[in-house]
Amino acid sequence: MKLNIQRNFIFVASVFFILLVGWTLKNIYFSVEMGILPHKKGILLTSAGVILILISPLMVRISKWAFSLTFIFYVLVSFLLYADVVYQRYYHSILSIEMMGQAGQLKAVDDSILTLMRSTDIWYAADTLLLILFFFYPLTKMSYKRPGVHFVLVAFCLILGYSSMKYTYLHLVNDDFSEQLKVAKTGIIPTHISETYNSYMERMSAAEVFSSQDSIKQLKEYESELEKRQKTQQMSPYFGDAKGKNLIMIQAESLNDFIVNLEVNGQEVTPNLNAFIKESSYYPNTYLQIGRGNTSDAEFVANNSLYPSKKDGAYRTYENGVFQSLGQIFKNEGYETSAAHGNVPDFWNRKNAYPAQGYDIFYSKEHPAIDDSNVVGLGIDDKSFFKQLVDIWKKEDKPFYSFVVTLTNHRPFELPKEHQKLNLPAHMNDTPVGHYLQNVYYADQAFGQLLADLKQEGLYEDTVIVYYGDHYGLIPDNADQLKKDLNINFNKKEMFNIPLVIHRPTQTEGEVNEVIASQMDIAPTVTSLFGIEQPLYQLGYDLSMKKEGYVGFRHEITPFSFFSENYDFEMSLDGVFENGICTDTKTGEKVDVEKCRTNYDRVQYEVELSDFLLQYDAIEKLKKGKL
Repeated sequence: MKLNIQRNFIFVASVFFILLVGWTLKNIYFSVEMGILPHKKGILLTSAGVILILISPLMVRISKWAFSLTFIFYVLVSFLLYADVVYQRYYHSILSIEMMGQAGQLKAVDDSILTLMRSTDIWYAADTLLLILFFFYPLTKMSYKRPGVHFVLVAFCLILGYSSMKYTYLHLVNDDFSEQLKVAKTGIIPTHISETYNSYMERMSAAEVFSSQDSIKQLKEYESELEKRQKTQQMSPYFGDAKGKNLIMIQAESLNDFIVNLEVNGQEVTPNLNAFIKESSYYPNTYLQIGRGNTSDAEFVANNSLYPSKKDGAYRTYENGVFQSLGQIFKNEGYETSAAHGNVPDFWNRKNAYPAQGYDIFYSKEHPAIDDSNVVGLGIDDKSFFKQLVDIWKKEDKPFYSFVVTLTNHRPFELPKEHQKLNLPAHMNDTPVGHYLQNVYYADQAFGQLLADLKQEGLYEDTVIVYYGDHYGLIPDNADQLKKDLNINFNKKEMFNIPLVIHRPTQTEGEVNEVIASQMDIAPTVTSLFGIEQPLYQLGYDLSMKKEGYVGFRHEITPFSFFSENYDFEMSLDGVFENGICTDTKTGEKVDVEKCRTNYDRVQYEVELSDFLLQYDAIEKLKKGKL
């Protein structure tokens, strides 16, 4: 009997030790991968708490069944950690509980996910593999002689485990910390618990906000600010220049600005875009503002001129709200409105979100008017999709607004060989950068065909065309090759830089506007061109009137960071402004952080205003005039 007790004790102690060491090291390794110094003691203490909770089944009875439960729980939390690892490599944040509702679309992007995995990731699973050996350990089933002992032991593990996590988190973490810093201080589990709780409390407070006179007063102040911004549009020399014309806005998948006018082996990578720029307005210093919804957030920001959701993709968080998006605005102006995306309609919840965005029709691969037989990568081939859309547009009997999201240039950028027409140097073939350039070239051919078809059908001279990138295509892992092969310094600023081109029907020659711009400035620039006078709730600026350029961020980099004409600012991970980094854009030198104070306050104000409008559905109140 004594031998059996010793053997079982060794089993439980060994499992606890392996889980503790494994979980601690995995969280520390994740922090190092993020480039943040881990708080080893903090992670160790919270890891002990997590493992105490996970081994609680073994306190009921030391058996293979109980160990199986512990093993399953550990596999699940390990999977969550690895999901955070992969997600962080692309989105620069950890998963939110809300984002896990998008798990159903993983199948559609599984190839893209594979490109973010590394061979060294096996270390994230090493301890789990080691645990499998314990299934062969010779256990002796034993029960406690005294009734209720197992309840006491389970309660002890649960209470001590939770207390260890909570105590450590409260002593090491401030709510202003970035998610990454929270993970580096205490690991992923306390961070996820805290972030989920905070998100829940924010939703609960939203329902009661307008019972407060202070909140009503705040909304009136916000309304006044939005009215000022709209008035600047009416001062533009181009105000109303395109009134009554059609609008086609194309969001180009994974398009960085460095591809504009880029030549490889004497061949232009984007000859059609380059030619289009020569007869349009080009904004080379435009930057993304995506959130956790990535492409879907880019379209939300560009159409609504508001910041993306804090926790989830905007189309899930704000599925049924009241908006003043371009779709709604042009619908109110008597336009036919439609959106087009060559994938399934529920991808990023577009099917449910688009009606509130003001689109009368959604042309997806499941729409009866769309032939989805020609698929390249993630959806319908851009060439086929564009051609079908032109056939639809030419039959419109009144002005239309059509928003189009392209798909062919989507990660993992594995274009079929028969479509790879760019003549690359031999050493660039079958490399990440080479694959990306082949995709960009093919997507540009599709765009060129679209322009030719619009001209042939007589639509080009009667349509405003907006063309912009949604987000970066390549990632920091590709920076060395970009530098070596193309002499491109792929830092954050280059990575976030996307092309924006706007063509007016009255335009006969191109112009380049060097102002610092963002996706949030697209909608105001459009509504100004069309002479929109209905109330607008836009945070961006008409780019023909934007003199002091800046772009603020709430995702992809520490929130409230910004790029501007004179200074760039990267907010500190601990959320303290004074600890941030202010850089002179002309010299590249760090300067007194106070030089960045004005734009920091501005970006923080805008994010708070945007959240107020969206979280509390305040646009509905503004539209109804009931404050």
